[in-house]
Amino acid sequence: MRILFVAQRYHPFVGGVETQTRLVVHELARRGHEVQVVATTLREPRLPARLRVLGDSLLLPDGRSYDDEGVPVHVLTPGLGDRLRMLPIALRAVPLLARRYHALRRFGYPFFRRVFAPKLHPFVAWADVVHSVAGNYLGWTAQEVARALGRPFVVTPYVHPGQYGDGPDDARHWQTADAVLALLETDRKVLVERLGVPPEKVHLYGVVPLLPDRADGAGFRARHGLGEAPVVLFVGRMNDYKGAPALVQAAPLVWTKRPDVHFVFIGPASEDERRIFEGADARVHYLGCVDEQEKGNAYAACNVFCMPSRHETVGAVYLEAWYYGKPVIGGPAEGPRVLIEQNYAGIALKSQVPEAIAQSILQILQHPEWARDFGENGRRLVQQRFTREALVDTLERVYRALLARVTSAAS
Repeated sequence: MRILFVAQRYHPFVGGVETQTRLVVHELARRGHEVQVVATTLREPRLPARLRVLGDSLLLPDGRSYDDEGVPVHVLTPGLGDRLRMLPIALRAVPLLARRYHALRRFGYPFFRRVFAPKLHPFVAWADVVHSVAGNYLGWTAQEVARALGRPFVVTPYVHPGQYGDGPDDARHWQTADAVLALLETDRKVLVERLGVPPEKVHLYGVVPLLPDRADGAGFRARHGLGEAPVVLFVGRMNDYKGAPALVQAAPLVWTKRPDVHFVFIGPASEDERRIFEGADARVHYLGCVDEQEKGNAYAACNVFCMPSRHETVGAVYLEAWYYGKPVIGGPAEGPRVLIEQNYAGIALKSQVPEAIAQSILQILQHPEWARDFGENGRRLVQQRFTREALVDTLERVYRALLARVTSAAS
């Protein structure tokens, strides 16, 4: 089977969606499928806040195509002429027009499509199935090209309600795909009940923790001067909605009762986001982006994993912590909250306030029996439901069913 993945961002860009996409791509290739990837971004664009709305169109960073361990990755970088043709999209960054977000988004799309549809055409024509993990303009364009060429179009929306993927244009995009992959039952409910996706199109899918076979927690502690101190770990973007600033603010509240606790932060951050660590106490360690081995070492070293996020579908980082038998603290985001509460695998906060975060950290540290039970319940959940084999088996079934439908219609 020839499978084309369409991704707004792809490795070496660091993020949960990008990590999951790469895992699936390589597993499908390992099973003997021909797989290619088209993407527009391989690194974080450095743009002022007011211009970030243009970071996936007019101001896309330059990038070069490459071979990712046998999988061709084609980077669709617009040239100068392409950017001039897309220039009207710049209206989306005009502050006075910000309230017209959806109207301006629709206005800009034809200019993007005229540039990128011809770039996508040969790759879609090659494929038997097109699988998009890109929302917004790139995903919309890929869907139009796939429909014109008669290729089945599968999409993984990664909807973050209230933050991404639940606008009226997004809803139409998900509704008209041939198959839609929901990560959890809570995700499926959002797609069907709130966004109007026909239920027969939605397939439960899941995510998989991508971690090294072995981890060295003791070595991690030694390298970072943690000794035997309790360690609270955060892995993710250092932005507000994932809760990194709130966790930094919670640290002094924890120290009033447990001054020995250290906080370790791993993940990408813009220049603005890194400011939360300026003048931080020596017990706060920001390590930036690390490789998969060091990330696994950090999970093995920590006592508690905490990412009090407001918007997540699943949050692979919770699964990664559970893989190592660690208790987790989540935030108000519904998907992780349901997983945590239904499986008695940690604490799910109702709000992202530092006082509540600190209280939850102290409760887990002060009750080792809670930590043990939370961690073991989480480990069991991952082993039963979130494996690479189960995830890719689901994908293959969806792909084959769509291809069979195409063959039947043709005959």
